[in-house]
Amino acid sequence: MSTHNLAPVDAHGDNLDAHDPANVVNPEHVAHHIVSPKTYALIFGVLMLGTALTVIASELPLGIFNAPIAIAIACTKAVFVVLFFMHVKYSSKLVKLTVSAGFFTFFVLVMMTMLDYVSRAWGRW
Repeated sequence: MSTHNLAPVDAHGDNLDAHDPANVVNPEHVAHHIVSPKTYALIFGVLMLGTALTVIASELPLGIFNAPIAIAIACTKAVFVVLFFMHVKYSSKLVKLTVSAGFFTFFVLVMMTMLDYVSRAWGRW
Protein backbone atom coordinates (compact mmCIF):
# COMPACT_ATOMS: atom_id res chain seq x y z
CA MET A 1 0.00 0.00 0.00
CA SER A 2 1.35 3.41 -1.02
CA THR A 3 1.67 6.20 1.50
CA HIS A 4 0.99 8.76 -1.25
CA ASN A 5 -2.67 7.83 -1.53
CA LEU A 6 -4.57 10.72 0.08
CA ALA A 7 -8.06 9.29 -0.46
CA PRO A 8 -9.83 8.35 2.80
CA VAL A 9 -9.89 4.61 3.42
CA ASP A 10 -11.57 2.40 5.99
CA ALA A 11 -9.90 -0.25 8.18
CA HIS A 12 -9.85 -2.71 5.26
CA GLY A 13 -8.17 -0.25 2.89
CA ASP A 14 -11.31 0.32 0.81
CA ASN A 15 -11.73 3.79 -0.67
CA LEU A 16 -14.46 5.71 1.20
CA ASP A 17 -14.94 8.21 -1.63
CA ALA A 18 -16.07 5.52 -4.05
CA HIS A 19 -19.71 5.65 -5.16
CA ASP A 20 -21.68 2.91 -3.43
CA PRO A 21 -25.11 2.32 -5.01
CA ALA A 22 -26.18 0.25 -2.00
CA ASN A 23 -25.75 3.25 0.29
CA VAL A 24 -29.26 4.65 -0.04
CA VAL A 25 -28.94 7.00 2.94
CA ASN A 26 -26.31 9.00 1.10
CA PRO A 27 -27.68 12.50 0.28
CA GLU A 28 -26.76 12.09 -3.38
CA HIS A 29 -29.43 9.39 -3.62
CA VAL A 30 -32.33 11.76 -2.90
CA ALA A 31 -35.10 11.41 -5.45
CA HIS A 32 -35.50 14.50 -7.60
CA HIS A 33 -38.89 15.87 -8.47
CA ILE A 34 -39.48 16.24 -12.19
CA VAL A 35 -41.37 19.39 -13.12
CA SER A 36 -43.44 19.19 -16.29
CA PRO A 37 -42.94 21.64 -19.15
CA LYS A 38 -46.59 22.64 -18.70
CA THR A 39 -45.79 23.86 -15.18
CA TYR A 40 -42.78 25.81 -16.46
CA ALA A 41 -44.95 27.38 -19.16
CA LEU A 42 -47.57 28.33 -16.58
CA ILE A 43 -44.95 29.92 -14.34
CA PHE A 44 -43.51 31.73 -17.36
CA GLY A 45 -46.98 33.12 -18.04
CA VAL A 46 -47.32 34.26 -14.43
CA LEU A 47 -43.94 35.99 -14.61
CA MET A 48 -44.88 37.71 -17.87
CA LEU A 49 -48.16 38.83 -16.28
CA GLY A 50 -46.16 40.22 -13.36
CA THR A 51 -43.90 42.07 -15.79
CA ALA A 52 -46.94 43.53 -17.55
CA LEU A 53 -48.40 44.57 -14.18
CA THR A 54 -45.11 46.27 -13.31
CA VAL A 55 -45.17 48.25 -16.54
CA ILE A 56 -48.83 49.20 -16.06
CA ALA A 57 -48.26 50.19 -12.42
CA SER A 58 -45.30 52.38 -13.40
CA GLU A 59 -47.56 54.36 -15.74
CA LEU A 60 -50.28 54.98 -13.14
CA PRO A 61 -50.10 58.05 -10.87
CA LEU A 62 -50.10 56.19 -7.56
CA GLY A 63 -48.16 58.77 -5.54
CA ILE A 64 -46.36 57.28 -2.57
CA PHE A 65 -47.66 53.81 -3.43
CA ASN A 66 -45.53 53.45 -6.59
CA ALA A 67 -42.54 51.96 -4.79
CA PRO A 68 -44.45 49.59 -2.47
CA ILE A 69 -46.53 48.22 -5.35
CA ALA A 70 -43.45 47.72 -7.52
CA ILE A 71 -41.67 45.94 -4.66
CA ALA A 72 -44.71 43.76 -3.96
CA ILE A 73 -44.90 42.68 -7.62
CA ALA A 74 -41.14 42.02 -7.70
CA CYS A 75 -41.28 39.97 -4.49
CA THR A 76 -44.20 37.93 -5.82
CA LYS A 77 -42.26 37.17 -8.99
CA ALA A 78 -39.19 36.28 -6.94
CA VAL A 79 -41.24 33.81 -4.88
CA PHE A 80 -42.39 32.05 -8.05
CA VAL A 81 -38.82 31.87 -9.36
CA VAL A 82 -37.49 30.50 -6.07
CA LEU A 83 -40.30 27.98 -5.61
CA PHE A 84 -40.38 26.53 -9.11
CA PHE A 85 -37.17 27.31 -10.99
CA MET A 86 -34.96 26.74 -7.96
CA HIS A 87 -37.09 23.72 -6.91
CA VAL A 88 -37.55 24.93 -3.32
CA LYS A 89 -41.18 23.82 -3.46
CA TYR A 90 -40.00 20.21 -3.72
CA SER A 91 -37.07 20.53 -1.29
CA SER A 92 -36.69 19.55 2.34
CA LYS A 93 -38.14 21.55 5.21
CA LEU A 94 -34.67 22.79 6.12
CA VAL A 95 -34.20 24.34 2.68
CA LYS A 96 -37.66 25.91 2.90
CA LEU A 97 -36.84 27.31 6.34
CA THR A 98 -33.56 28.78 5.08
CA VAL A 99 -35.23 30.43 2.10
CA SER A 100 -38.04 31.72 4.31
CA ALA A 101 -35.50 33.23 6.69
CA GLY A 102 -33.88 35.01 3.74
CA PHE A 103 -37.22 36.42 2.59
CA PHE A 104 -38.07 37.47 6.14
CA THR A 105 -34.74 39.28 6.45
CA PHE A 106 -35.37 40.98 3.11
CA PHE A 107 -38.85 41.99 4.27
CA VAL A 108 -37.48 43.51 7.49
CA LEU A 109 -34.83 45.47 5.58
CA VAL A 110 -37.38 46.78 3.08
CA MET A 111 -39.75 47.79 5.87
CA MET A 112 -36.93 49.63 7.65
CA THR A 113 -36.11 51.43 4.41
CA MET A 114 -39.76 52.34 3.81
CA LEU A 115 -40.13 53.63 7.38
CA ASP A 116 -37.04 55.78 6.92
CA TYR A 117 -38.37 57.03 3.59
CA VAL A 118 -41.78 57.93 5.07
CA SER A 119 -40.36 59.46 8.25
CA ARG A 120 -38.10 61.88 6.35
CA ALA A 121 -41.18 63.56 4.90
CA TRP A 122 -42.99 63.58 8.25
CA GLY A 123 -45.14 66.69 8.64
CA ARG A 124 -44.78 67.77 4.99
CA TRP A 125 -47.88 65.89 3.89
